[in-house]
Amino acid sequence: MRARASALAFGILSVVLFAQGLRAQAPPEYVVRDIVGCLNVREAPNTDAAALACLDTGTRVVVLSAVPYWRSVRLQDGREGWAAKAYLELVDGADPAAPAAPLPTDQWLEVHFVDVAQGDAIWIHTPDDGIDGNGVFEGRNIIIDGGPYSADARNPLFAYLEERGHHQAVIDALIVTHPHTDHFKGAETISRHFRVRDYYDPGYPSRLSSYAAFLDAMQGTGGEPARADRIHLGLESFGTLDWGSEVKVEVLHGWSDALAGSMGSGNTEVNNSSIVLRVSYGSTSLLLMGDAEGKDRHDPAGTPRYVEDLLLRTVEPAKLRATVLKVGHHGSETSSTLPFIRAVDPAIVIVQSGRKSFSGTLLPDASTLTRYCCHHNGIRIYRTDQGDESAGLSESEAADGDHIVVRTNGTAPPTVEAYDAGTPHVQTACEPSCGD
Repeated sequence: MRARASALAFGILSVVLFAQGLRAQAPPEYVVRDIVGCLNVREAPNTDAAALACLDTGTRVVVLSAVPYWRSVRLQDGREGWAAKAYLELVDGADPAAPAAPLPTDQWLEVHFVDVAQGDAIWIHTPDDGIDGNGVFEGRNIIIDGGPYSADARNPLFAYLEERGHHQAVIDALIVTHPHTDHFKGAETISRHFRVRDYYDPGYPSRLSSYAAFLDAMQGTGGEPARADRIHLGLESFGTLDWGSEVKVEVLHGWSDALAGSMGSGNTEVNNSSIVLRVSYGSTSLLLMGDAEGKDRHDPAGTPRYVEDLLLRTVEPAKLRATVLKVGHHGSETSSTLPFIRAVDPAIVIVQSGRKSFSGTLLPDASTLTRYCCHHNGIRIYRTDQGDESAGLSESEAADGDHIVVRTNGTAPPTVEAYDAGTPHVQTACEPSCGD
């Protein structure tokens, strides 16, 4: 119940932030695409809201504003409601308005770190001004990893997206950082229920049979259609990631056969095949590390190895600095070496973890988090296992609504909306504090 309440709160806040009205020109006119049946116009931007009207193919509406997956529209009789973005297109011959410059303060990049228990699941929604086709503020939706659960009823990311979007909504990019089950299993669910335009995979030569089956499904083997319009296996096939011209996306690391033997062995090598992304919007940047590591568990924290060492040696310092850091490998002691922390110098640290025991060890390691607080006590660390230990939750109970949402308009410092079991949580200090 508390998790459901937090979902409603997210939706209300999204409407407040995104429904700011369009630029100071005539609102654009859209038409209902060629669809089976009719398009419901609802009282609110969710599929549970009451329908005000059902529009036939070719019906024209005026778009007033936007939230993720939905458009606020005015009907020809003057009524206003919400329609699914995927089923509207600009009237033929309409000229998309040129984007405003510099960045408008009412266009928000949202990054949702969804609580899926032990695993990663990230939903990025780029700014959306309600005007399609001009290559900027287009409201793109990107999923990075999906958590550990492929069954519909158990997948928290699937439920999270369905509550905020609608069935068969568009995922512009689905990215699996590396072939571990706590990252790709939930992505399989997303590929079944949403329309994926581009799928990105590091191309690591995994021998895991469940991962091979997942890739087969994505590529459409056995007479089944592919689950993405375009499949990108390996960095050489990625090209430039286009999430709108206002958002810069850089792939800082991924698997290459040339790395074999230098990134550890077994699970360590798989972790270090992770796709590492840097996303920047205006003055805010995010570094998303997947499960990339910086050392073995018993190595000293002052000597980086593996991906962290490679990034420190090959990426220019300005590209490593980030406002927000999603820590590698769920905050394990194998991540976050001291030179790497100093290079990134984050203000906000995100840890995605649950209550899974790894030979008696639960992630994140306190030693890892302490290194951030000792670097700067002004850092704020947010966790998707917030309160799980004190609540006595088991591994299967840990997906209890500890979601984290980072929002930025690219000009002011980003805001963080965090939850503990569906209840708003405010992080007032860096924990565990240096010296604990």
